[in-house]
Amino acid sequence: MKQKKIETHKIGLVGQAPSRRGDPRKPLAGPNGQKIARLAGMSYDELIACRRKHLNTHNGKSGKGDAFDHAKGRVNAADVLLDWRVERIVLLGKNVARCFGFRDLPFLAEIRIYGRRFLIFPHPSGTNRWWNERQNERRARQLLQRFLRGETVPARVRKSRRRPLQLEATKPVPQVVAK
Repeated sequence: MKQKKIETHKIGLVGQAPSRRGDPRKPLAGPNGQKIARLAGMSYDELIACRRKHLNTHNGKSGKGDAFDHAKGRVNAADVLLDWRVERIVLLGKNVARCFGFRDLPFLAEIRIYGRRFLIFPHPSGTNRWWNERQNERRARQLLQRFLRGETVPARVRKSRRRPLQLEATKPVPQVVAK
């Protein structure tokens, strides 16, 4: 089956911030951009042809990762929504997703709103432990490629291995009344 070509002019990628040594004028230039290009099944030049933006500048360290200014991120997210004329936007990391107003959503979730489609993609850095599992990387690659080609990303239905909660008939618990 022949796959659709990725139309880079219809795609935007939004990241947190450049790395400590990264150039703020060149979003996703470096190892993280190369990782995204590899997962997307495109060349690095094709990735650079997409609209790209960071929501923050490098603000120093915070724990194992970098500090992130959510207020500045929300302002820049609003600018993206107003300025960009793209159909599909990949949000790289949960901090970025929160700046766009998407809270408590899992990685690889697709949202259709504002006449656009958004994909919440895991932050590509090495500090994100989500990438440690092979099955996560395989699923991320498949869904990112489908999303970038304009195909619908299927919602993930996770089947639990736990048995359903069974209610047992029990005696009523006596109420303790304070005197």
